[in-house]
Amino acid sequence: MRSTNARERGAIAIGAIVAAVATALMGTPAYGSETVASGDATVSFDAAAEEWTLETDDVRRVIKFADGSLTQTELVSKETGRDYQQRGVSTEFRVRVDGADLRGSSGGWGLDGHETAVEPNGAVHLTLTLSRPGIRVDRQYWLYPDTSFIEERTDVTNTGSLAVELNDFSAVSMRVLGDDAEDVDMYAINGDKASAATYQTLKGPIPMASGLQNPGGRGGNVHQPFVTLHDREAAEGIAVTWDYTGNWVMNVGDSYGKILVEPRATLATALAPGNEITGPVGRVGFYQGDLDDMGNSILDFTYRYLWDDTSDEYFPLIRYGGYGSTPDIIGDKIRQLAYIGGDMVWMDDGWQDAMGDWNAKPGEPLREYRDFAAMHGMQMGYWLVPWGAEGKSQIAAQHPDWMLNAADRKAGLDTINPEVRAHIDSMLQDRQEELGPFMLKTDFGADSGNLEKANATMDILQEFVDHNPQAGLQLCSDGGGLMNLRTVALSDLALQRDGTPGREDGYWTSMMYPTEKLIASYGRGDVGKYSKSNRHLLSFHFTIAGDTTAPDEALEPLRVDAEIYRYLASQGVMGRWVEVYRPTSDSGSVVGILQKMSGDGERGYITFPKAAFALGSAVTLKPKGLEPDHAYTVASQEGSVPTQTRSGADWMRDGIDIGAYVEGEILYFNLENRPGAGTDEVAPTPAAEVRTALATRLGEDGVELTWKAGADDRWLSHYAIWKNGEPYTKVSSGEYFFDAGAAVDDVYEVRAVDGDGNVSAGAVSTPLDPEAPARAVLSTTSGWASGLHDGTYDVKMDLWWGQNAREFRLYENGDLLTAVPLTPDGRQAQHAAVPIAGRGNGTYVYTGELRNAAGGTETSTVTVEVTDAAPAKPALRIAGEDAERVALTDLWWGTNATAYRLLVDGEIVDEQDLTARSPQAQHVETVLGALGAGRHELQSVLVNTAGETRSDPVVVEER
Repeated sequence: MRSTNARERGAIAIGAIVAAVATALMGTPAYGSETVASGDATVSFDAAAEEWTLETDDVRRVIKFADGSLTQTELVSKETGRDYQQRGVSTEFRVRVDGADLRGSSGGWGLDGHETAVEPNGAVHLTLTLSRPGIRVDRQYWLYPDTSFIEERTDVTNTGSLAVELNDFSAVSMRVLGDDAEDVDMYAINGDKASAATYQTLKGPIPMASGLQNPGGRGGNVHQPFVTLHDREAAEGIAVTWDYTGNWVMNVGDSYGKILVEPRATLATALAPGNEITGPVGRVGFYQGDLDDMGNSILDFTYRYLWDDTSDEYFPLIRYGGYGSTPDIIGDKIRQLAYIGGDMVWMDDGWQDAMGDWNAKPGEPLREYRDFAAMHGMQMGYWLVPWGAEGKSQIAAQHPDWMLNAADRKAGLDTINPEVRAHIDSMLQDRQEELGPFMLKTDFGADSGNLEKANATMDILQEFVDHNPQAGLQLCSDGGGLMNLRTVALSDLALQRDGTPGREDGYWTSMMYPTEKLIASYGRGDVGKYSKSNRHLLSFHFTIAGDTTAPDEALEPLRVDAEIYRYLASQGVMGRWVEVYRPTSDSGSVVGILQKMSGDGERGYITFPKAAFALGSAVTLKPKGLEPDHAYTVASQEGSVPTQTRSGADWMRDGIDIGAYVEGEILYFNLENRPGAGTDEVAPTPAAEVRTALATRLGEDGVELTWKAGADDRWLSHYAIWKNGEPYTKVSSGEYFFDAGAAVDDVYEVRAVDGDGNVSAGAVSTPLDPEAPARAVLSTTSGWASGLHDGTYDVKMDLWWGQNAREFRLYENGDLLTAVPLTPDGRQAQHAAVPIAGRGNGTYVYTGELRNAAGGTETSTVTVEVTDAAPAKPALRIAGEDAERVALTDLWWGTNATAYRLLVDGEIVDEQDLTARSPQAQHVETVLGALGAGRHELQSVLVNTAGETRSDPVVVEER
């Protein structure tokens, strides 16, 4: 379940928050000093020097205002004592206003004031307000306790009388490490849709003394919003990330003899007088060590301060993806996933009637899908693009001005329009209320644009999470175009790319994002094709797809590995606080080999991509991140490494010797009791209260089986289901099984199985009810109230005594009309009434069936002859002559009308609505006046939903 807090949020309690002084100074700052503290984070203001010091145990950053300029004068890693602010002036921010390049260091700024406060997540928030003619800048900083990371943002307000055009809006603008450029390398990560042959790959090392680099992107496309500068000699560096889904470019490298780091939003954004716009959030932090240490510093910040929107209900997750939304496909997916042991069934593009309207197609009972999945302990997920709309949709017809390009399916809605965003917010809440809770998947149309569009995209995602706390979110935009630290933090899953990746898939991006949030296409094995070689997937989100009709034998390899996945998640080596490393090897490529360690460093595992090494080859793999003085027992899934215990220092120095590499190998650290290890000799406690009941699910009749859970002292793997004395299937999710087409006298047995294959005693099913229901009698109320058989009546079911039912099914002329749930009470009387309305004249034969867990029993039959559905025959008369002529219509008794028409010579001359109060009389008048010379035929018509009735014609002769 998610937090519903707004933007600044954190994941952990910070302890005592001490705010010595938190004062807003507007106007000329007063002399004196101020300090605001939260944990080890303090922001101090020296009024005499007009200087702010942002400091934790890991970082010190000094911002100074002097001579009309705002600059950074110190950026110190307190771990090493190194000042990264070296050669040149750090400009703090940059934005072009109508072509004029305005920076913090440009001069001409006035300091209007500052404000410091402690946020609910413990961050100390500093705002500096600067101005010059026509422009106000609010420079924002967030200093986070127990970390070296500082977030920053620049907000601009147009205080002039004319609109201005903004461009080159920086997330970060600083010059660092200029004196040490010869020792500094830059690294970046390709994004989705990169021009290189492979996406999501590491770029570097690029020497910073070699000139200025200009990587750019569209959100997470082309390049990830990330760069690091690493001092190869000192083994330390600075990491920079920014949260932006629009078009951007970055200057990084040697700029006039100084190293510049300046990612900034491109594409012009208009700003009207009096309006404010917020810039992209940037963040800067230090690390010591190599790139793995850098990645783990980013992950640590994420775990501490970007975790509240990650839902335990959706993370980590085993998901059945793929297309198809008919009841047979969804039912098969749920059945297979129950066997495998998964969490979510997915419905991708194609389930909807029209993108933008987001209604189900005919024959897709979405609520039944949700309820059936929930019986298995699963949830549903939908491809439902918030800003998506196509030309054929009702929303496009109603609001053509909202459409960016009705002819382009991927263009969607104009999210800059506030009315559009309000509609999206309301629509998403309506769909969650109707079908939820479910996970929503975004897609195309949002991974480019200017600052205004990027802010709108971020607002839509944030509002969805805030307003739908029970929902899940999967991030996608034709792949990874929306990826940045903030959007992935809002999400439970993130698609990295479309298309076919290689073994680099997720390898480098896991330095930025939690691995189990990353959907890795490489390593995914579809049903019927999955093998041990697909175990690369066990380091990422676990996606399943493929043949929904495949038999259990094809599911078994997936079930085994899904069990390993769930076990690893239970041991703290997945999810929050996990550290990720990339082991080294004495031979071959290590790309794709990932090592994950629990937050306390005690447990971990290593997975390998397909064909990581030649089969049978001897390999020495050196792990990382182990505690040197701790003992680690290393074991292997496939036996290529004998189980042995050594210190962390020994393992990291000498490596792990793989005698003969085999596909599907997994190496474990201190996970000796994992499923399949053979260390458990105690059978599970059996399941209990196994019950069978007749049921209909997704249009299929069958028997449903329920039971109370068994238990195991270590790991309960699954339930073996036996039917009529023979092994039948397995259930790894929930305590429920539906057997379509089964008979009421089938006998089931449920056996609990632990991770090492020990089996409990069987628990044999008993019917929920001892016998089928007694026979009931049907009757109707047709004609009871007035003597009229007018098509409105109740069909009543009465079971006067005998075995009770759980459901009453009523059929009309052989077709199922409705199913009414009943509450059994032993052998007491049961009653139900089904209202019928709107039946036309005709014969209606009603039959029924009472059903319970033991079977069904037909009721008696009752027939209704509807003869009075249409209005009774009216009488028409004419009163008066010439201009005073009036047509009078009377229905003296019988079925009433709801509408009246008067025809003169076959043409309607009057229409009136009537109030029906059958069988009372109805009277209506029409003033005719003169009709004109000649013979005229008049006729009145009474109408209701069942038909119409006409009076006898009346002829009027007029001279």
